[in-house]
Amino acid sequence: MKRKVAAFGNGWSDEYLMVAIEGIQRCAQENDIDVYVFLEYASYNKEDENVQGELNLLRLPNLSDYDGILLLGNTLNNAGELDTLCEQIRKIDVPAVCLEYQVEGIDSICTDNYQGMRELCDHLIEEHDVKRVVWVSGLPGNTENEERYRALVESLQAHGLSHDEKDIIPGEWSYYAVQVKVEDWLDDNLHALPDAFVCANDVMAMGVMARLMQRGIKIPQDVKVTGFDNIKSSRTFFPALSTVDRSWDQRGYDGLKHLVDLMNGEPKAGIKIFPSRAMIRESCSCDITPEMKREQIETINQVYTIPIERTFFDWHLSGMDDAVNNCITLEAIHDGLKTFFGEGKSKYEGATFCICLDESFVASIYEESEPSCLGYSEQMHVLYAKRDGKHLPYQKIKTSYIFPVFSDPSEKGNIYIIAPLHMLSANMGYCVFKNYIEILDTYFLYSWMRHLRAGLIRCRQNIIMGNMYQRLRDYSVLDELTGLLNRKGYERKGIPMLEELREQKKRALMMVVDINKMKTINDRYGHLQGDLAIRSVAKAIKEKIPENWYGIRYGGDEFVVIGENVFIDDGDIMKRQLCAAVEHERVVLQLPFELSISVGSVSIDPSENISLDEYFRRADDAMYEMKKINHAERRD
Repeated sequence: MKRKVAAFGNGWSDEYLMVAIEGIQRCAQENDIDVYVFLEYASYNKEDENVQGELNLLRLPNLSDYDGILLLGNTLNNAGELDTLCEQIRKIDVPAVCLEYQVEGIDSICTDNYQGMRELCDHLIEEHDVKRVVWVSGLPGNTENEERYRALVESLQAHGLSHDEKDIIPGEWSYYAVQVKVEDWLDDNLHALPDAFVCANDVMAMGVMARLMQRGIKIPQDVKVTGFDNIKSSRTFFPALSTVDRSWDQRGYDGLKHLVDLMNGEPKAGIKIFPSRAMIRESCSCDITPEMKREQIETINQVYTIPIERTFFDWHLSGMDDAVNNCITLEAIHDGLKTFFGEGKSKYEGATFCICLDESFVASIYEESEPSCLGYSEQMHVLYAKRDGKHLPYQKIKTSYIFPVFSDPSEKGNIYIIAPLHMLSANMGYCVFKNYIEILDTYFLYSWMRHLRAGLIRCRQNIIMGNMYQRLRDYSVLDELTGLLNRKGYERKGIPMLEELREQKKRALMMVVDINKMKTINDRYGHLQGDLAIRSVAKAIKEKIPENWYGIRYGGDEFVVIGENVFIDDGDIMKRQLCAAVEHERVVLQLPFELSISVGSVSIDPSENISLDEYFRRADDAMYEMKKINHAERRD
């Protein structure tokens, strides 16, 4: 059986993930291993209920079902994900490797955070006479952040310089957060710019550069800016960003390769650290290669094409919204998505993907219960799935399968990207994309999941409202005392059924049932006992008539029973059974009064041109004939 690995990461690190997963996929194909990448989008805001909804994904896989576990550790620090996963891993006997983060008791494959940053800082000081540096920090206490800062401080010290702790801007690893912090810093320090802003990652560095340029500050003429990570955008940004290369693709490969070695019985190696290196470019006043210059020009030309592509994606999302809008059943949603994706519109999802809804979420729609907030049910409803461009039917699968179809043995090293669906903290399910890393590009996956989630929430509300409306309609045609149809129910359901039987050339049977001496029961024993008599007769009717028949409380103590006439005796046996059932109820309940019924019936012949009102009159007349006989027998 093909071996499989569970990998975990935070999707906000999209550029890193795309490159690292490419390396992971390369190794997976070489070793014929399927990798299930569980990606959540938890933010730093732990008070946000959406964070708990995202983190629930960590509970989806049973880690014991996997042959190995790969942690993309440097992405898993937003909301304590790494600590949660490590705690689970230590309880089981499954090999595990952590990428780019050192974890006690788990082998780690890391890139040296010190060496490349030290080279970069030495270059700034020795080649560009940098003396005063503002450090743009990631999260305090983060190991990578601390090592990079140590490299800066020790480089300054080695050159007889020092770093003032006041010259630290807390950037929180975020492009947007750092722009606010830099704006505040500039308001207080514009008269005394540093020689350089040294940033703990490229994302913050580009945020700093964007804000500086908005304020009219030239880079690198007025101030130099550097980053760390060598993401693709750092090469095509203008000016090209001086940074530190970590060889993400190779580290992804190395991480999975080391995990495969552990799975094959090789001993643990503890921590393996690979070197990083400085990448010197324009943002510190150095030249770039002609190849990189061409890359910059190509990126500038995409200023027109990228917004257009994003517009196409927005149209795609709108089309997906339209496909599920106004649906009042899950099957209708499946059909809507099938129609939408059947038009070749799965450019952003790939040829093989699925949307799975948790059993508790489905139950919350139809049973008006609350969906689960922790963990997943044992089964999933596959709302929609496509394999190799072909639709799969609506079905249910075991949650442990993750995907509705197992990989073909001929396929080498599949990558499954799994992301959570949730309503705030409540679990809705998840989505899976097979061998389509491109879904991570520029947060396509996050936007896609948000739209799908919003559409499903609207559909859930539609279905619940539709069910409530149907129940109100049902209640409006039900008799409150007996649970049988009422007079309106006879008109809305009973008469249409009889007319349909007539159109189908099928015979029908109509019975009119009346309680004998009902006035005496009410006068002597009170209306509560009278109600009990009515309920007892209704119970007998519900128990004795066929399942597809209707029982109706036509008014007061009079009932109507209708259905297809499949009886040779035109229902004579059923009439006797009804009478006997009423007598049985009287005995069981030890009623203080006599309880009996009179029943009249008429067979409705579809070949006769007689109105239903006329048939009702005939059945009613037959009931009164029986009532006369019953009353006469009781007088005798």
